[in-house]
Amino acid sequence: MRVRFTVLLVLAALTPALASAQPGRGGRGGNDGKADKYAATNDMPKYPAAVEIQKFNPVAYLIDQRKKMPLSDSVVAALHPLQTAIYVRNADLLARYDSVQRIYQPLNANDASSLKADSARTRAVQQTILMNSILDSLMTRRQTDDLDALALIADEKQKQKAADLLDKQDADFAKLFPAGPARRSRRRPN
Repeated sequence: MRVRFTVLLVLAALTPALASAQPGRGGRGGNDGKADKYAATNDMPKYPAAVEIQKFNPVAYLIDQRKKMPLSDSVVAALHPLQTAIYVRNADLLARYDSVQRIYQPLNANDASSLKADSARTRAVQQTILMNSILDSLMTRRQTDDLDALALIADEKQKQKAADLLDKQDADFAKLFPAGPARRSRRRPN
C-alpha cells in the first residue's frame, strides 16, 4: 500500500514537468516564444494578382538584364517576337486566373460560425484547386518559354548566363505561389 502511494505521489509530481517539456504541446512554454513550425492553420492560401504573374515573362527579363548579360542587337530583335508570343500564349490562362482570383476570398475554411460555412468552404476549395491547376500550367509553360528563349542565343557563354538568370527568375516565380501540401508529381516512373 505504501509503495503504491509513493509511486502515485512521484507520478503526480512529475506530470507537470513532463507536460512542460513537450514543445508546443501545452504546459509552460517549451517553444521559447517561437511559432510552432507544424502548427495547424485553417487559413486559406493567398494568391498573387495576375498582374504580378504577368511580369514574369522570361524573354522580357532577359532583355531587361542586358547590363548583366550583354546581348547583341540581333538577338534582342529576335527575342521581341517571342516576348509577344509568350504574352499572347498565356493571355487566356491569365484571364481565367484573374477572374477566379478576383472573386476568391481567403476566409478561414473551417469557420463554422455561419450557416453558409459548407458552401463557402466548398467554393473556396474549388477556387483553390482551379488556381493551382492554372499556376501549374503556367509553370509548365515557363519551362518551354525558357527553352525557346535560350534557343535564340547562339553564344554558349551568354546562353549559360541566361540560363542562370532564368533559373533565378523561376525560383522567384515559384515563391509567389502559396506553400501548401506537395503537389502531385507528374513524372513518369523510371
